[in-house]
Amino acid sequence: MTYWDKKLLREQLDEKLEKLKFFASPDLPQRGWIRLMRNALGMTAQQLGKRVGLDRSRIGKLEIAEAEGDLKLSSMQKIAEGLNMKFVYGFVPATSLENMVREQARKLALQRMQQVNHTMRLEDQELSEEQKKKALEDLIQKILIEQPKDIWEI
Repeated sequence: MTYWDKKLLREQLDEKLEKLKFFASPDLPQRGWIRLMRNALGMTAQQLGKRVGLDRSRIGKLEIAEAEGDLKLSSMQKIAEGLNMKFVYGFVPATSLENMVREQARKLALQRMQQVNHTMRLEDQELSEEQKKKALEDLIQKILIEQPKDIWEI
């Protein structure tokens, strides 16, 4: 896959993921999705348990485990079915995929430029600030296009 193919894929994913950022909010919901949805439907833990073949106390334990981030995905799927809902699992980036890749390329470019700049300084051939900025942007673009395997190692 070329740089342009990956860039297009990242941009398309970024557009779709933007709609999910609301659900990645750290303050939603504190007691877990299971309890929130069950309560919103007016369903008791006993009623949900009956729908999924578990007793009320087990539903309570699952709700606690979910709120603590310690519930298996298969359990979430089973509960979602009992709630007549679809369980959705995914990742929502803090910024955008494109920004993440660009920032990583920037870090690698800065690392490479420091090595070159040190050598040039020793030879009294250091670049001006303007030249450094241009060289950095050029190197970032080169890294993005070449997609080096070590981009995520720094």
